[in-house]
Amino acid sequence: MDPLTGPIRWGIAATGKIAGQFATAFRQLNDDSELVAVGSRTAETAERFAAAHHIPTAYASYQDLAEDPSVDAIYIASLQPRHVDDAVMFLNAGKHVLVEKPMALSAAEADRMIDSATANDRFLMEAMWMRFNPGPRAAVNHIISGSIGTVRSITADFSIVVPDDPNHRLRSQEKGGGSLLDLGIYPLTLAWWLLGKPHEITAEGTVDGGVDTHCRIVASWPDSSATLTCGLNTVGPLHALIEGDRGTVTIDAPFHAASTFTWTDAEGRHDVVSTDGSSLHYQVMEVNRCLAAGQQQSVENPWTTSRDILAACDHIRTALGVRYPTEP
Repeated sequence: MDPLTGPIRWGIAATGKIAGQFATAFRQLNDDSELVAVGSRTAETAERFAAAHHIPTAYASYQDLAEDPSVDAIYIASLQPRHVDDAVMFLNAGKHVLVEKPMALSAAEADRMIDSATANDRFLMEAMWMRFNPGPRAAVNHIISGSIGTVRSITADFSIVVPDDPNHRLRSQEKGGGSLLDLGIYPLTLAWWLLGKPHEITAEGTVDGGVDTHCRIVASWPDSSATLTCGLNTVGPLHALIEGDRGTVTIDAPFHAASTFTWTDAEGRHDVVSTDGSSLHYQVMEVNRCLAAGQQQSVENPWTTSRDILAACDHIRTALGVRYPTEP
């Protein structure tokens, strides 16, 4: 892939809550990239979003956005069942793509997206913002440096209370709901980040209305294990505890966007504070860096990692009995 020169021009596909957060965070970038267009399912929602976020061009369809030659990269913020088709459409139109997590509903869908990125020589990355937030990155780098020795155990939770409304996207099977793909993917990604692909994964949980409302995952490696929980009906601790043979690290709640962590060793307790807060713009910085360098994927968050984590989620969903309408 050739390096992209000049200002990188971004578009947003969708106008929901996360799209608005992305547009707001985009203003924190200190490079010359630009947010130039937004696409929605109707002209009214696109124009309202564009006005609210000072975006010059609004399109009444994603197809029109894809056909705009002035747009280099697209952030896909549509509902999860649409990710694969939207991503493939934009990649086939020659756009570089950052797609909101989860990248897809399944490993098979991720394969379609990766195949399209490869065929079209375009950049593709899952928007797993935790990997680029300064606080979690500092904690992970601290652990990887060997500060607490060999990691033996990880405990992490992402459980919240979601309204008991079948139309809520997290409780709707048709909208790709469930706690695992939206919330549990964070603790699973953290464990993967620290220890790599697990040797074995088991899971148990509860299912209501065709979606998982609670999930407990146990992942194991030859010398380590992780207990990872997520849910829609519980106020969970939202923190992560990593135990090594020479100390521990606690990433404060919410661990995926924490600005502080604590580590203990033989000399006592040490508190570490990141001066930079969490924000969606850090992942945009990574995309911009990759595009300027002519890199088709990020070494910090490569395709194989996103795809393999989805394969693990496929395995977990099979154990729970969760299947989405779009799956064959």
